[in-house]
Amino acid sequence: MQTDPNFQLRLPEGAQFTDLKLRRCDAEAIDMDMDLIERICQLNQWDVAKVRENPGPVISTILSVWYKTHLAAGGTPDAVMESLRAPAPLQ
Repeated sequence: MQTDPNFQLRLPEGAQFTDLKLRRCDAEAIDMDMDLIERICQLNQWDVAKVRENPGPVISTILSVWYKTHLAAGGTPDAVMESLRAPAPLQ
């Protein structure tokens, strides 16, 4: 996913990427702390109701931007995020 290099994601003070508590639900889905996602939406002045209706684009942006920042700051790689970044196996 490409994001604007000037995009600034506002995060709750003191929040760490691991606070999302990412985990796989099954091969096609992940789970995370949606209360934290809602706080991030509010901080960035995004309509939470609209995000709930179509969460994919916003959550993808949050995850990709925050994870990139997390790694750049020396954060530990996250197994779920690494699996999402890995190319899909050929079938």
